[in-house]
Amino acid sequence: MIQQRLRTCLSLAAIPAVLPLAGGCGLPDLAVAYPCDTPANEIVAENCLGGHPATEWDINGYGDPSIQGFGTDISVALGESIDFKIDTDSDDYRIDIYRMGYYGGMGARKVDSVEPSAVLPQVQPECLRGAIPVLAEGGGLDTWPAPLVDCGNWAVSASWRAPEDATSGIYFARLVREDPVEGWVRNDRFGRSPLPPTGRDSLWEADGFRAVMRNPLREPRASHVYFVVRDDDGRSDLLFQTSDLTWQAYNRYGGHSVYGRLNPERLRLHGGEPRAPKVSYNRPFETRHYRAVNMPFNSEYPMVRWLERNGYDVSYSSGVDTDRRGEELLEHRVFLSVGHDEYWTGRQRRNVEAARAAGVHLAFFSSNEVYWKVRWETSIDGSGQPYRTLVTYKDSQDHRRLDPVEWTGEFRDHRSINAEGAWPENALTGTLFTVNAWRNDPIIVDAEFAGLRFWRNTQVARLRSGERYVSIKGILGHEWDSDIDNGFRPPGLFRVAASTFDNVLYCVHPGRGCETGSATHHAVMYRHESGALVFGAGTLQWSWGLDAHHDTETGVPPERQNGSDTRVGVDPHGPDRVLQQATVNLFADMRVQPATLEEGLVAAEASGDDEAPMSWIDTVSFVLRGDDVTAYVTGAASDGGGGVVAALEVSVDGGATWHPARGREKWSYSWQPDAAAREVSIMVRAVDDSGNLEVAGEGVTVEIRARRPN
Repeated sequence: MIQQRLRTCLSLAAIPAVLPLAGGCGLPDLAVAYPCDTPANEIVAENCLGGHPATEWDINGYGDPSIQGFGTDISVALGESIDFKIDTDSDDYRIDIYRMGYYGGMGARKVDSVEPSAVLPQVQPECLRGAIPVLAEGGGLDTWPAPLVDCGNWAVSASWRAPEDATSGIYFARLVREDPVEGWVRNDRFGRSPLPPTGRDSLWEADGFRAVMRNPLREPRASHVYFVVRDDDGRSDLLFQTSDLTWQAYNRYGGHSVYGRLNPERLRLHGGEPRAPKVSYNRPFETRHYRAVNMPFNSEYPMVRWLERNGYDVSYSSGVDTDRRGEELLEHRVFLSVGHDEYWTGRQRRNVEAARAAGVHLAFFSSNEVYWKVRWETSIDGSGQPYRTLVTYKDSQDHRRLDPVEWTGEFRDHRSINAEGAWPENALTGTLFTVNAWRNDPIIVDAEFAGLRFWRNTQVARLRSGERYVSIKGILGHEWDSDIDNGFRPPGLFRVAASTFDNVLYCVHPGRGCETGSATHHAVMYRHESGALVFGAGTLQWSWGLDAHHDTETGVPPERQNGSDTRVGVDPHGPDRVLQQATVNLFADMRVQPATLEEGLVAAEASGDDEAPMSWIDTVSFVLRGDDVTAYVTGAASDGGGGVVAALEVSVDGGATWHPARGREKWSYSWQPDAAAREVSIMVRAVDDSGNLEVAGEGVTVEIRARRPN
């Protein structure tokens, strides 16, 4: 199958490296070894095929409003078909099918082109608008003021069958109008057509003006339909989950998202019309027009480019599939959550936790992740198709139970209104969402982290005391997380970076909004008792450091951009070599290696350290201030397994709960004992930078004898 895909590529192997290969194999430099001769895996083979430039496959914002559509499922397996339902008055259009990838820097490849099966022009009915029941405050049911918009009643316009030998990936159908352009206006804010005028007398032909417009879309009257092609029988090293639940949650097509209708005069989501607790996958995506950060070209796309450029063995799956096909996670070494992965179902989360318990490594290149709990209902279009209606009443925001079926509020909500009990996201990912949009910060790594193996072969590893590394801007954005000691931290969690910023919008308490102040971002790691390594980047734009091609590359908040002009751009400051190498290191420790590592990066070896560090307690003291007693414990730790001590945890209740201490080789911890306590049982355990966690000893039991400070 791989060799069959390489017929075109291999025929070009003798072409001198000085010749351009746009539209050829997509190899940036033929002077190096030829990975296409004997491709190491399916991804290498796929990226040896010819890509296509963004001027062919991108669109303006969410595209031409006169041709919009959606797929009848968010993903299909190899050999399965997907139907497209398209609303347009056009009597002449085509559907180009593209796959995201690297492709020598092109970013996507056209794999097919199909014609509509419907008689054109095809008239679609108005979308269905269903009533949404809600628990009334006085008991019984009431009707929510916003409807569920479901366009599943549209007729099928075209279909595409994923070939049996297709490569798994994030695909998109580009719906392209081919009828005359007369009377068409695309830019709905300024009323101008983006098509260049014709004729030698036009301004377009004036000297120098063409250079300014060097990259106009070749066929701008188009829009996108996103979907995933799965390989259910594959056992790739990496399984990449898309954040499609979040794409849809922010989608306002038909007038409503789970945030309400955007009020364009106020440039924010809230206001206008109320939020809808139920939104349908049976709708075109309008999200990129006003919230490009919540669509695949912001964070997922640069990650796809970098993974495939470096030949990682990766396959793709949707968030829906993590819920309905959770057993598939067990066939892979590493599960990836990428982007603004904010909305999860309970079963989706349980499936990921089951994979972790089975030894599957987890990497969360995301933030605000696993935040809102959602559930699924069938479509209201009469088909009974499951997994088409996303339900999240956001009970936490109204401070009471709204959902008649089950809790669909914040996972972390600990209040009595959540009968399921608090299930904070950091119990899985290691971090908690704390800082709201819009942020465009760098990640800052102080010298205290230089010795951690996560940073080997990078500039960070060479930092001396007092020095720090500052990444390109935007890595921490547009929202980010922190490591919070809330009683749910996974055992052995340690930080690999900490960056503090002032004047951020800080959000912690369920349903209580946010406050401005200072906050610290953390990137963290821990090793589960199963052996699974878990990484939490604590930001959804880590991938901006891996590849410079993405939406919102200027750092301007998308809600303040002209949404009609949103396109994939190139960050002039990226990528970030330190973050690229750190990611290579991370995957190596997860037993995954690249097949075509790009020049300038260093292949890393997996950790061979399986020896836990040792720790001990040196002093315990108590100080009385007023009527309050503060306890202090200090100690030390060492690692003899070839790594370094990464963190210490202290228990002051005989091992029932654990809390992070300050320091590493020399550490300290303070707390206020219970007023009625007469003695305290103190234990300590250390974790090294490979995630090996010490089994705590008996510790010490000390009588509380407080003294006043001198």
